[in-house]
Formats: sequence, C-alpha cells, structure tokens
Amino acid sequence: MEVKIFINCKMKPEEIRKRIEEADTVIQNLLRENKISKLSEIERIKYLNFYKKQANLSLIAADLLYNISTEKLSKEFHKLEQNYECYLWVINSSYYSMFYAVHALLAYKNTRILEKQGIHKITAHALVYYCLKNDFIAKELYEQFVESQKEAAELFNLEEFQKRAAELASKYFFEADKRTKFTYEIGEEAKKQNALTSLQRAKEFLNEIEKIIEK
Repeated sequence: MEVKIFINCKMKPEEIRKRIEEADTVIQNLLRENKISKLSEIERIKYLNFYKKQANLSLIAADLLYNISTEKLSKEFHKLEQNYECYLWVINSSYYSMFYAVHALLAYKNTRILEKQGIHKITAHALVYYCLKNDFIAKELYEQFVESQKEAAELFNLEEFQKRAAELASKYFFEADKRTKFTYEIGEEAKKQNALTSLQRAKEFLNEIEKIIEK
C-alpha cells in the first residue's frame, strides 16, 4: 500500500532508529511470553470493529466536551455556569480516541495485546514494531500519537488511572496529588488552545487510520 509521506515530521532519523530498537526488544519479549496474540479472521473483525467504535465514541466525547467548554448556548442547555470548562477531559478523551485507533490498526494487522500492565507504553512500542518500522504508517502519525500520549500522561497518571478505573468498575477519576502543575497553573486560554490542538490532532489521526483499515 502507498504510505502518505509527511514533510514536517519533527523526529530525527536517529531518534526513530532508537525507538525502533527499543520497540523490537519490548515486543519480542512479549511475544516470547505469549502476551501478544495473533487473531483469527473472526477475532480480527470483532476487535477491529470494537476498537474503531471506541475510537469514534471517544472523539465524539472530546468534541462535545470542547463544545460545552466554549459555547454559551451549550452551557445554558446543560444548565452549567458560564465559567464552566473541562479542557483537561477534552485532552484525555482525544488521547483515548487515538489510543483505541492504534488498537484498531493492530487488529487490522491481526494483532492484539494481552498484557495490560504498562499498556500505554506497550501500545506505542507496538505501533512502532508493527507499523512504523516497515513504513506501514507515516512517521508523522506516530509522532502525533507520541505527543498526545505525552500530554495525557502529564495531566493524568495514565497507568494509575487505568488501574484505579479497573478497581472501581469504570468509575473514572484521578487523585489530586497525581496532577501536574498544568492542572493548577496554566491559564484558561492556554488550556483551551491545548484542548483544541489535541482535538484536531485526534480527528486527523483517526481519519488517517480509518483510511488504512477501510481499504
């Protein structure tokens, strides 16, 4: 298949090579431990559809949250104060849209990660191992995912977030002492811009992934 080539990838070739080497080590170890499985055709379709749906639902949630945070009529409709905003959750939902999109792409390539501990880091390694190093995706797509993951990790301790969410049967929250100074110190306009960047990035990312998996 033809891969879209981006000319503004910020990652240097040596950094890409380093990440490929690291991903090879991590994924090969997981394969030896049977923590990554190959999918049957029935499983492939099942997980591809599931993760694609979750990616779209997460993106819709991010879009709605951004709209509520920025539109006066939306706040009035939902009976919210005019100073209400939830930009942090726009960023988080945008990241999860990309996270699920990556898993849809892995399912498309007949692969499913079984290991749940450290799943966010493993997902990034798997994206490199199965898609980046053989030019199945453009480097900019990978870079977008890494940037989104970095932002989400800074705002929400992702591994702790996932662990506690599982323990509490999907009651999602994060602890005050896990927040970074972004949560407290950045101004509303800066948060708004960060949220918009994350949302736009997620839309572009999912659009590009869907082009691949729908061929």
